[in-house]
Amino acid sequence: MNTSVKAILFTSKMFKNGEHPVMLRIIKNRKPKYLSVGFSCTKDMWNEVEGLPIKKHPLYKEAKILIGRKKLEADKLILDLENENQHLSAYEIKKQLKRAKVNNPIVGSYFDQVIERFKNSGQLKNGDIYKDCKRNLGHFCKIDEIHFSDVDVAFLNKFVEFLRNRGKGDNTIYLYLRTFRALLNKAIKEDVCSEKYYPFKQFSLAKYAKIKTEKRAISKEDILKVAKVNLKKSPHLIDARNIFMFSYYCRGMNFIDISFLKWKNIKADRLNYTRKKTKELFNILILDPALEILQFYRKHSSGLPDEYVFPIFDESHSTPQKLHNRQIKMLRQVNKDLKEIGALAKLDTELTTYVARHSYATILKKSGISTSVISQAMGHDSEKTTQIYLESFEDDIIDQASRSIL
Repeated sequence: MNTSVKAILFTSKMFKNGEHPVMLRIIKNRKPKYLSVGFSCTKDMWNEVEGLPIKKHPLYKEAKILIGRKKLEADKLILDLENENQHLSAYEIKKQLKRAKVNNPIVGSYFDQVIERFKNSGQLKNGDIYKDCKRNLGHFCKIDEIHFSDVDVAFLNKFVEFLRNRGKGDNTIYLYLRTFRALLNKAIKEDVCSEKYYPFKQFSLAKYAKIKTEKRAISKEDILKVAKVNLKKSPHLIDARNIFMFSYYCRGMNFIDISFLKWKNIKADRLNYTRKKTKELFNILILDPALEILQFYRKHSSGLPDEYVFPIFDESHSTPQKLHNRQIKMLRQVNKDLKEIGALAKLDTELTTYVARHSYATILKKSGISTSVISQAMGHDSEKTTQIYLESFEDDIIDQASRSIL
């Protein structure tokens, strides 16, 4: 057989994360052609002799199986062609291989690769979303055995039905479908998967994207109840109440931004910080009640510039992964404590950190502030996002209008 096939690291091309695509190099009559196998790797993690990642690579086993299977498919096709006396060029062999599903990776393997990229780039929240999507797909099908060509409209409809039967709501279903669609788009863009296997041209997410969330805002009167509820017998709830109220007083500040707040972000009565989600710089006035909350924590702090304001992180959380894990754990604890505070304040709405953000927007709107100003205050990229926060308020207006006919 005068045709050779070898897996190589294609260093002439580099992705944004510093990895190079792994290619099958097909040489016939000294003319090479390259075909992606659906995997990428950094140069220092690649074993050129073996044509595989080094054993220390976190996805070594998965890559070995994937590359081995791709090479086996290529060798088998070339052998069959030569047995049939079809003397094709390297270019024609490449076209045959594409039709033979080499450009059609296993779904689970590509999920793992993308999740690992998020981890390496510090995008841990995105990584968790993809992990969650993969886990639920794994409950539905054998995700480490199916190819992208197996995913069609019928597959997606059955997945939706499966999720509904497991009690998942429309917003959760939308998140999984949107994540899966994003994965497919990445695969196509990186020439890992053929566009002909893309099922979302016939499957619309619109009916899931427009689902309204349940009311999350509370009134100014209820906010005051939270601020004044007696916690002398429940001192373990003080931090949760302070975080909730600080968020409300500081333009509905997100929990993650509160978590990372340091004393150097406080300049007299101004708060300067960069929002984690959008990277937007905020410079806002700290209202007197928020200053009182800061004074409470300053008493228990050295006040050093790089020290965290709220007792969420400490020096032991020294890596992005540890910070991420701690943030998730503390958010759950704070929301659990807020639920207890809501019961003590005799509120009808269940309290969460997000209720503070929604309440800030809704109370401003009821005070006559325009949606555009609220949008700018909250750091939204468009007024459409702000309008989602205000839907419950608009419903109240319509309800009052309806009552006027009586």
